[in-house]
Amino acid sequence: MSSEVKYLHLDAADTVVTVRDRLSRLRGRRVLLVWPDAGKPLQRKLDLILAQREADRRAIQLALVSADPTLKFHAAELNISCFETLEASANGRWKRGRQKVFLPRFHKPGADLQSEDLALIASQMARRKQRKPWRVATERLLVLALLIAVLSAAIYVILPSADVHITLTQEEISVLVDIVADRKADAINLVKGIVPAQVIRQSVETTVTIPTTGYLTLDGASAAGVVTFTNLTESRVLIPSGAILGTSAGEPILFQTVGEALVPAGMGRRVDATVEAMAGYRGDIGNVGPGMINTVLGALAEQVSVINLAAAAGGANRRVKIVAAEDQHNLLASARIQLQSMAFDEMRSALPESQVIIIESIRIAQEQKDWSAYSADIGTMTSELSLTMRALVEALAVDERFGRQVILAKLKAIKPAGYELRPETLAYRRGPFVIGRTSELISFTAAGSATVAANTDRDELRDALAGVSLREAQAYLASRPEISDAVPAQIDIHPPGLQQMPTLPIRVRIHLNEPA
Repeated sequence: MSSEVKYLHLDAADTVVTVRDRLSRLRGRRVLLVWPDAGKPLQRKLDLILAQREADRRAIQLALVSADPTLKFHAAELNISCFETLEASANGRWKRGRQKVFLPRFHKPGADLQSEDLALIASQMARRKQRKPWRVATERLLVLALLIAVLSAAIYVILPSADVHITLTQEEISVLVDIVADRKADAINLVKGIVPAQVIRQSVETTVTIPTTGYLTLDGASAAGVVTFTNLTESRVLIPSGAILGTSAGEPILFQTVGEALVPAGMGRRVDATVEAMAGYRGDIGNVGPGMINTVLGALAEQVSVINLAAAAGGANRRVKIVAAEDQHNLLASARIQLQSMAFDEMRSALPESQVIIIESIRIAQEQKDWSAYSADIGTMTSELSLTMRALVEALAVDERFGRQVILAKLKAIKPAGYELRPETLAYRRGPFVIGRTSELISFTAAGSATVAANTDRDELRDALAGVSLREAQAYLASRPEISDAVPAQIDIHPPGLQQMPTLPIRVRIHLNEPA
């Protein structure tokens, strides 16, 4: 039979005679009868029977295109394909019409085919009328009973459902790993526990000021006091202004009289005079105690003696602050610390949250003389010293996610067989960083723990539970090692009251409870 489709478009005036005539000109083809939008030709079932009979004689496979519900109903009874549209006919499957529409017959050549067909159809309809009413009623009851049985079986199989709630066995595992942060590493090594360390550099500048600690002693106020001269002769003795007196203990401290004084004649006669420390002995060095001024220097030493009965007082030193060498050293150390602190803050703000700067690795990577300037030189009189300094600071940073990946890999390596690790339960703790002899390698210890839960095959559970009794299902779930004994499985069957699990596995729903 040719696969090419022959389209026969009908109109409202077509009858079964014209259609059979058009079919008689074809043989061994697929013929599609297309009904018009207006008009309803070939509406009787008999018309379709006759058209199908003619198609059978010509080895024609027949199909229809019509949206008429009556025509579609008759075509379905005769097992003839009836499509809504031409596109549907091109994509749909064509049925083969019933081959034995009529009883076998023999006719003479040249007989009227239409009259013969009508006669046979009339005989069949007559035989149907002769069927007894009770037989028809019995057949209908049997069909109804069969439909009820099929429907009941479908309800029994499809309607019931079950929700099975289970909690899987779980436990916590933990590891302690030594991790090395290597600035030369390009990628993480989960086996050896090596993670890359990122080198970060930051240029910063600051000005630091500290008080100076050096002192310079300058000439201050001279000490003054009152001395008593005693005449050692019988004559008067004139004590001129500027007469020099001194102490006798240790290195002499020299004083001079402020004005003239006349010692009366006669041995032992006395007179008081005011004295002050000389220029080279200004300051608190001239504050001597009573009896300390007891020496007369010069020609008067043979004529009078001297003694201070009260202490000399009023001498004071004048000291000023100057820059000491230690001040510059301390200021440089303070500036370096501040530069590292400033660099840390700027580095931290530029890094993502997952990265942590290794504080122990922060250092001054580069500083130059022309990058630093002191406000004063050593020995300069000032109470404060400032340093403006710029430097390049370097540090190492490690991404905490790398450490977590190492811990997660170690946990997966030790998890029990048949268990699945739950990454969302990972707890990660990092110890302090330890810098090696060179700053290339920095090590730290990381601890981690996570929960592992047993695996289960839901399809296997559904297949095992389908169709068994409720008691058998509960016993089977209790025997499964991956299901927690602490939280027994719960089975809810719908509709309530059934003691049998659904027959279809797809009607058994497995729910995994979250652990408490």
